Amino acid sequence: MQSFSRDEQQRLAARYQYMTTEALLAEIRLAFPPVKMPRKSDLRFHREGCFHCDYLARDLDKFRGEPVGGAVIWVLHRELSSLSAKGWAWALPHYLPFCLASEAGYNQTETEFLLYSLAPLEKFEAETRVHLSALSRLQVTCLVHFVEWLKGHPHWSTYCPSEIEEALDFLKRMEA
Repeated sequence: MQSFSRDEQQRLAARYQYMTTEALLAEIRLAFPPVKMPRKSDLRFHREGCFHCDYLARDLDKFRGEPVGGAVIWVLHRELSSLSAKGWAWALPHYLPFCLASEAGYNQTETEFLLYSLAPLEKFEAETRVHLSALSRLQVTCLVHFVEWLKGHPHWSTYCPSEIEEALDFLKRMEA
């Protein structure tokens, strides 16, 4: 992982500081209105014979009809690659605000896994495009702003700067 000097960190933070956490949260709420949890079969990325997708759909179905909180996000973060496009469209209105909440600050694994999912290796780009295919252009732009916010964040900007750049590159190509 790339390491930035203190001056470079401050310059990056200043560049991306235009997006406060509160402003980003407001944009997320606007771009990602809550949607109903898809049917169990529609949550899965792979239709038949994928144990990961089966387990994810089963585990999420236990929360059907309940508010989406930390327990659901914890189930999701470990298996984002097993989530369908409809599943991503359902999850992101809950997942993104969770990443900005103080609750996510204790563990930060959820944010890290989301960032990795948004920065696919070239051989997984087509699959990731399918995962995100139910999102509107406005929603993809909001994801760009989320990753830019990470780029200006004191922890994320130094912890995984290359993944941030890869995610920005991928999402901006999706946005075009």
